[in-house]
Amino acid sequence: LCWTDSRYFIQCEKQLESGWQMRKMRVEGEQTWFEWVAANLKKGEVCAYDPLLVTIDTAEARGKYFAEKDIEFKPLKENLVGKIWAERPPIPQSKLFILEDSYAGESAKDKLTRIGKDVKAAGAQNYLVTDLCEIAWTLNLRAKDAECTPLFISYLLLSFDFSGDAINSSGTLFIHEEKVPEDVRAYLKGINVQIKPYDSVQDAVAQLETKTYLVTTSVNSAVYQAFKNKDMIVGSTKSIIEYLLGVKNARELQGFRDCHVRDGVAVVRYFAWLDHALNVEGRTDITEYSGALKLDSLRYEQKLNKGLSFWAISSIGSNGAIVHYKPEEKTAATINNKEVYLLDSGGQYLDGTTDTTRTTHFGTATAEEKDAYTRVLLGNLDLERVIFPNNGTIHGGDIETLARRHLWAKGMDYGHSTGHGVGYFLNVHEGPHGVSKRWPVPFVEGMVVTNEPGYYKTGGFGIRIENVLIIEKRMNGGFLGFENVTMVPYERELLDLSLMTKADIDFVNAYHEQVYKTLLPVLEEQGDKIAIEYLKKKTAKIAC
Repeated sequence: LCWTDSRYFIQCEKQLESGWQMRKMRVEGEQTWFEWVAANLKKGEVCAYDPLLVTIDTAEARGKYFAEKDIEFKPLKENLVGKIWAERPPIPQSKLFILEDSYAGESAKDKLTRIGKDVKAAGAQNYLVTDLCEIAWTLNLRAKDAECTPLFISYLLLSFDFSGDAINSSGTLFIHEEKVPEDVRAYLKGINVQIKPYDSVQDAVAQLETKTYLVTTSVNSAVYQAFKNKDMIVGSTKSIIEYLLGVKNARELQGFRDCHVRDGVAVVRYFAWLDHALNVEGRTDITEYSGALKLDSLRYEQKLNKGLSFWAISSIGSNGAIVHYKPEEKTAATINNKEVYLLDSGGQYLDGTTDTTRTTHFGTATAEEKDAYTRVLLGNLDLERVIFPNNGTIHGGDIETLARRHLWAKGMDYGHSTGHGVGYFLNVHEGPHGVSKRWPVPFVEGMVVTNEPGYYKTGGFGIRIENVLIIEKRMNGGFLGFENVTMVPYERELLDLSLMTKADIDFVNAYHEQVYKTLLPVLEEQGDKIAIEYLKKKTAKIAC
């Protein structure tokens, strides 16, 4: 059995091998995995789990649930799948490197001081950090242990001395030591962080005698069980570091603006190349997969690029209705000028992370496609244009309706959230905020969030339009609004102007003028005449 949410329903049905069944998550009337287990086990039987893969909160909640059913929820000493996984890849051994303060905008030492203040307020002296993004952000270090995300497998234990006027910190990074070059060792020593073997973290926490702050939705059950005195644990569902990294500093915000210009150049060059290949050269050999590779190469050319932030969702026609579709070389469809093409992609840069979705058509769209596209775009624009009180209470769930209302007016909708936070040369999906009732964290100045409504017609087409927004002060600080930093034109050939007001068209025209003026000098510098003509065509003023 495979449980998944609405983003993967279509994909699961297509890709699961014989013998597997899909079960739907967050759908009324559908069993959760633990309800199914309880219904299929007898009293006194056991449901086993790997405590290294299950968080404290999940272990406790499921343990209580199963106990009420007279079923034991039992941790295993070793992972049974790993025991028989003969060709399991080894743990990645990428080398750590320092993200210089000139990019980070704040030293690790200063971050540790800020973290220490919150740890003190929580009544603890230590902080066990297990989220890899939070470890990388705290130490201003990056690596390549994960595809498309510059992380390194590790634990971080921070300790603070609050006895004097200043907050003094020390730490231990639990990591495979061969991954730490000499310059990084010296750097860590300079901020009073020592290195110990990755597998020694449980022994270390067992020896702690002062109170330790940890996040119960992040720390795994095995590490939690290693604490000898559970009374010394200050457990919380709120991550101190997640809230700190969620609000970007001035350098990071400027980085988001800058990297989206370079990334926008790559995306525009790709669309221009595709348009020319299909409609001028008449090519029929470009697939979703080979097209994505072309886009990758254009991103790699951009200054400060460090790879992709996720594998491109390059999807033509009905594949666009698969929200997180990933084209494969042997099965990818051919890109053509007869169907809607959806492209969701992003890059990693030393000065930021990008996540951009544009939907286009290289030929003539149907009335249905134009109607759907325009409703999605109007929802995107309505969310971007909203201004709301800066009172510390408004969160993404409060304004998400704006992104859906034009779709709802015609009985249409989408199953995913409307937006998520974005990391800074880190995970493209980041908390603690988002545009969804699932993330009820109030918006504050300096947060970065995506705006990505969509519509998906199974067997037909998919539409999504995604921008990255910076939350900024408006009206002398009494209100908040959004700055759109994504620099890629919308598809004018998919617009149904009868659905748009003059204000809507003026807003699109103003955005297109900004995109044109911003990207043109870079395209001229890169000497891409085809892309320059494409940009001129796509940003030309739309008549009201």
